[in-house]
Amino acid sequence: MNIVLRPQRDLDIRGASLLQQKVLNLLPPSEPSAWVIDLVQVNSVNHFGLTALMGIRRAAKKHSCLLYLLNVKPTVRYMLEITELDRQFTILERLDEAFSSKIRLMLC
Repeated sequence: MNIVLRPQRDLDIRGASLLQQKVLNLLPPSEPSAWVIDLVQVNSVNHFGLTALMGIRRAAKKHSCLLYLLNVKPTVRYMLEITELDRQFTILERLDEAFSSKIRLMLC
């Protein structure tokens, strides 16, 4: 199953926790899938958010899921770049770059 996770707030301590909780509810996937974290509503990310993203990346890899970041705003991209975490993620400009089959949207 292809899933789009769309955080509804900045990835601070609370937003990061909500996102991680959603991902934990998805594990383990019954089949290889793709997860897209759509950051369209996220204007900033702090160390809690960066830690959450790295934890999600590890979980996706462990369960053979593809993981993408979508709609990364300049402020978030800057944080990823200065921490060199931008090299750890595939960042997309459009959702159709990830998959064209059915998707399930989850707000978190």
